[in-house]
Amino acid sequence: MAHAMGRTCGKHGTGTAATALMLVLAVGMTACSSAGGDQVSAETGEDAPLSPASVADGGFPERDLIVTAICTPANAADPGMVTVDGWDPESWKRLAHAKFPLPPNAVGAGGPDDTHASHALSDLCEEDTITPPDAGNVTRLRSLFDQDFTKMAVVTEDPQSGASHVGYVDRSGTFTDLTGDKGFGNTPQEDTATFWPDGSAVWFVSMEEGRPNPYRVASRSVTGDHKAVVHGEGEDWEYLTVVRNPSRVVRTGDDAHVSPNGERLLAGNRVMAVPADAELVDVLEEPGAEQGICPDATAVGWIDDDTVLCGTNDYNFRTLDLSAGAKPSAPILPENDHVNRGMVISPDGQRFAFLSQEGTSRDFYLSSTKPKSTPTKVEKTGSLSALSGTAVVLEWR
Repeated sequence: MAHAMGRTCGKHGTGTAATALMLVLAVGMTACSSAGGDQVSAETGEDAPLSPASVADGGFPERDLIVTAICTPANAADPGMVTVDGWDPESWKRLAHAKFPLPPNAVGAGGPDDTHASHALSDLCEEDTITPPDAGNVTRLRSLFDQDFTKMAVVTEDPQSGASHVGYVDRSGTFTDLTGDKGFGNTPQEDTATFWPDGSAVWFVSMEEGRPNPYRVASRSVTGDHKAVVHGEGEDWEYLTVVRNPSRVVRTGDDAHVSPNGERLLAGNRVMAVPADAELVDVLEEPGAEQGICPDATAVGWIDDDTVLCGTNDYNFRTLDLSAGAKPSAPILPENDHVNRGMVISPDGQRFAFLSQEGTSRDFYLSSTKPKSTPTKVEKTGSLSALSGTAVVLEWR
């Protein structure tokens, strides 16, 4: 097969509740201890083991948290690892830590024979020294995980038969194959695995050659017999991205963000009403979608119910009110020659995180969403020093 295929907890409002959609991992109380999570000791300034009381309900704290992810790519001796950390957005102390060992044949893990460069995991594992990741990568990566961040959706491929299966890996590294062995018949071609927010099912795109509409969007329950349920079909495919509050799976060419009130969807630089009932939203086929919301760049996300943050072609940022005739704001950042790419917006819409590349150096910055702001660099000290330039900010909640 030619594999072209390929935020959240809390509430919106004051403080730092969860953003509209994102990508995050979490770890249970037991896993926090065993996975090597840490805090910074007030006495020594060194990393100290996390206590179970430092996380809510056995997972990452539900608010006042910035989450990052980084991949250790696969190689001939190691199938790879995804590591996720939760940080206090003010002190940048590490509050949570989790590791997801990948199956040996995981698609997109960056191995030497990996041909699935379009799979979402490749945005994290395929190191790109030229183009930094941005909000589009963030939303696709967030969609790999369930609501509580206990599982990560994975696609595997049999190098001999070419069959690709969907399933999930937990924090212990156990892979559950949801496609399974169906016996003699058509070779499974299932890709773009995505978790429904409550973790009940993995959604994916399958391909069956010879049909008028060869691509199907389907899901498999994580319980029972895992039988595929078809939700839609078409002549082509695009990424599947999960949005929350209300929960939907969106077929779009890039990212997708739902407004804080849950009424409008910003996807692929379009704004449209969130369908009342449909679990699957097909942005590419939606006739009423408005195009070109950020006319000369890409959308980062919602600041409030009527305002979006846009990244511009000169690698700056502007806000845009969506009312008729509104003009983009003045530039947010000072004039600079960095390559700046927005990642996530704070729950109150007052700040955002972006990755800035200067030559081969990459650093995270936080900035106000107001024009003419001065960004603050996130210094890589203590536990933060372990982050490489390929790390991605998955969520701010």
